[in-house]
Amino acid sequence: MKITYVTIIAIVLVVIAVGIAGCAGTTPTTSGTGTTPASTTIGSNPSGSSSVPSVGSVVSGANLFGTTSYKWFEYKATSKEMVSDIKTEVSQETYKGQAATHTRMTSTITTPMAATTVTDMYVASGVSLGGHMKMVSNGQTVMDQDIPPTDTSKVPANPNTDKTVQYTFAGIEPVTVPAGTYPAAMKYTATIQGSTSTYWTAPGVPLFVKMVMTSSSGDITEELVGWG
Repeated sequence: MKITYVTIIAIVLVVIAVGIAGCAGTTPTTSGTGTTPASTTIGSNPSGSSSVPSVGSVVSGANLFGTTSYKWFEYKATSKEMVSDIKTEVSQETYKGQAATHTRMTSTITTPMAATTVTDMYVASGVSLGGHMKMVSNGQTVMDQDIPPTDTSKVPANPNTDKTVQYTFAGIEPVTVPAGTYPAAMKYTATIQGSTSTYWTAPGVPLFVKMVMTSSSGDITEELVGWG
């Protein structure tokens, strides 16, 4: 069971990095829940450009996504040890008397056990003010602890919003995830903190539709369920 809990925390850290990097914004004009694009232009990216980069060319994270804002997103995460659903919600609140971005991530494990982890983080001016993490498994609380303040620069790079990450284009290929089928998804690879992972973007989607990321406990595949 200890190995499973380690994997849970690894997934929590990966996904919460996405949340605290600044996904709060204005109300979006589109939702990714259960959507399947009626048509796509081969090579088009989420920002609407129809150009196709050459295989092997390198682009920055700043060039991959448009300006669509969203207040929540949800992924299905799968590793060799478990399957879970991870929903991240972002709002603007006051924490300990200070205006902050509140990120709540709810991770619900379905395999191999029933467990839910709720992680709350509060960030202001690029610094984490702290938060709380609670895990309940089979009706019993197995973790309930505060998260101390920390410099968010120490948080692992966020592949969804970190504009400095460099991605290498690997080609066009179809991708089907819970959010829909994308016949012209653009495949990229990137090396973040020494680990090379694979990412797929799709037309009109402000997040990666699929990510296969390496971790110390094995590969983690995350597939987009929706956003809004």
